[in-house]
Amino acid sequence: MFMGVALPAQAQTQIPAWASERIRDWNVSHYDAQGHSQWNSRKWQQAPADDQRAEALARLRNASDRRAALWALTAWSTGSWAGEALKNGGADAALFLFQRGYRQSGADAYAYLGSPDRVERPWTHGLGLHLDRGAWRFQWIPSPALFTQTGSAALPKGMEAAAQPGVLIHLKQLRPGLEKLVALAGGTAAPTTGAPAAGIVPALAQGSRAGFAARHLEPWLKQASPALEPLANREAWLLHYGVERDGGRNLQGTLVFIPGDLPTRTQLMMSLLKLNPLSSGARSRVAKWTGPGASSDVQQLRGSGGVFHMIQRAEGTWISDREAPLRALLFSGPDPTLGERREWARVALSAMNPETELSFWLAPRIGADASFEIQALRRRGINAQQGTWPNPFVAKAAPRTGALSLALGAGPTEKLVDSILRVDDDSEFALPQLPDFANGGQNLTPEQRKNYQDALAKAQDRQRQRSALRQDATALQGCLDLRGAALFWNGWVTAPALNPSEKASLAELGRLRKEDPWRAMQAQRDGKISAFGGFGEPGMAPSLALALPVQGAKRVQVENLLKKLLPKLFKGQNQKQAFGSAEIHRLATAQAFRPAWSLVGDTLVLGTDEGAVKAVSAGLQGQAPTLADSPSNAWGRMELDGARASKELENLLLAFLRSRTSSGWWIGETTTEDEAAAELAFSLGPFLGAVKALGPVKIDWNWTAAGLEGRPR
Repeated sequence: MFMGVALPAQAQTQIPAWASERIRDWNVSHYDAQGHSQWNSRKWQQAPADDQRAEALARLRNASDRRAALWALTAWSTGSWAGEALKNGGADAALFLFQRGYRQSGADAYAYLGSPDRVERPWTHGLGLHLDRGAWRFQWIPSPALFTQTGSAALPKGMEAAAQPGVLIHLKQLRPGLEKLVALAGGTAAPTTGAPAAGIVPALAQGSRAGFAARHLEPWLKQASPALEPLANREAWLLHYGVERDGGRNLQGTLVFIPGDLPTRTQLMMSLLKLNPLSSGARSRVAKWTGPGASSDVQQLRGSGGVFHMIQRAEGTWISDREAPLRALLFSGPDPTLGERREWARVALSAMNPETELSFWLAPRIGADASFEIQALRRRGINAQQGTWPNPFVAKAAPRTGALSLALGAGPTEKLVDSILRVDDDSEFALPQLPDFANGGQNLTPEQRKNYQDALAKAQDRQRQRSALRQDATALQGCLDLRGAALFWNGWVTAPALNPSEKASLAELGRLRKEDPWRAMQAQRDGKISAFGGFGEPGMAPSLALALPVQGAKRVQVENLLKKLLPKLFKGQNQKQAFGSAEIHRLATAQAFRPAWSLVGDTLVLGTDEGAVKAVSAGLQGQAPTLADSPSNAWGRMELDGARASKELENLLLAFLRSRTSSGWWIGETTTEDEAAAELAFSLGPFLGAVKALGPVKIDWNWTAAGLEGRPR
């Protein structure tokens, strides 16, 4: 039995109305004994029970149908489908089964929740930014496998029903919090030059419409209103759902939650009307919304600038600038709710304290999901805790000459570095089969047999090369002492100039992205875009170096392994040069990414270019100032140039957002530069603004119940 985790009793649960509606419209196939689908176009109610069960199990593979399929399967005994559901439905199925008290047979009844210690990628499941008495504090929510302790924070009553947002904001006091949030990313006032206004709110209003709420509230920040003034010091939560994406859940918009009672709705609406400069011809009305299995009255403020939707409940008042987020709150649906992310909320909200004026959390699109929940539950169930120890010696590998330097202690570092070096795909190459070369005939011609033998020999040779490469990588990892690491980042490597053919290739990629994203992705994957080799665009490679201590007697073995590995991993010309008492090795490629490495004493330095490797080597040789120059008892210590780091991070994030139009994760998107900038403004604008405002600063990082917290000093 899990210790400290309340388990729900297993019982037959009524299927929610939204799931029943979706399941009722499914076309059900017939499945033979081998599980192959045989189309017969029957609706769910007309299909035999065996076909219904097989259809639900098959639909677990489809993310958009998975949650409804899990509910459909509750019509059968859990033991009859749990195993296949776990195979097809992944973390979502595991969490669904756990919430219904499912136990496996055997010594470990909850083994299906997975390993409590494996660090999965992506590592980041959330970022937090907190303002305490004028000082900013940073929060990183990583994989639960890195947690060092358990918190006890919980969501406010009523918020569990809201769909999981991309951004969650808590304001201790509404108006002061809004003022700080808006000012943080550049303010809202348009410059006197007549140029477009800069800052977070104009970007929001232009792109995602999340700025609609802020624009309506902006006049209130500048003038008083008797009806609205009682709200000035009220607590408030903002839930932002980002811009619309093809194939996404289409919940774009912003929800505002104000706990407790508010002034009468009519008085509040009239005051908003008077303050809103875009409300010409506006009116207020009550509309009845109907959803799966329920209906609700919603107060609407209609004006030329848009519509506010408002409901009042016992726990507080909800206001939305679009229908979709409020409908998801009123009528349960297929979207995960905050109540289904209790473990993530426990960690996120543990960073708040009585002095915190403003808290801002970002949950990346591929983070804060069911995999986070099941691993956190698993670790709490067995009371697993990760120890941490500072490592002051590795700080000498973190020079203070770049945009960012970071030195980490022992404990979670081992798991982090191990996850970087780990090989996840250990499958073998599929060897060619003789019938594939026969062209339908039974007797192979000499030419067909030769083609088969050549293809087989080539595949077997690739298999041998990959096996040898993995053996060398494993051997290298065994030579490292992972009880500490240092990281150095110095912006971007200058991109090489493109020749005419590369420019033409890049133009072709741009055309394909608009006309056929699949072909664009295939062209990149097959190496047909000769200019594409950096991050998101040609040459966009970071100047980055990682320093790892080497076990004392294995320095020569590490050097020999790297001389073998690098030429196998990358195509280029091997070069080396002396640098003080060390030697810098690099592979000169035709792109900005030119991997380099060096061994300085008992430390291995790996980098994306020789500039970063030289900077770390200089620190290790006493030729440059490092983080070891100032004492610190923190688990991790950092120094950054706030203005420069924020600008370089902005370039990185914009490149990522703009490059997603043809990535495997977001096929079919047509994100414009304006949309990318708008999403960045709301999602990470406050982070970048806080970093920029810090200037040159040192930050101490320590593990808490809220994950990893950083405090400037």
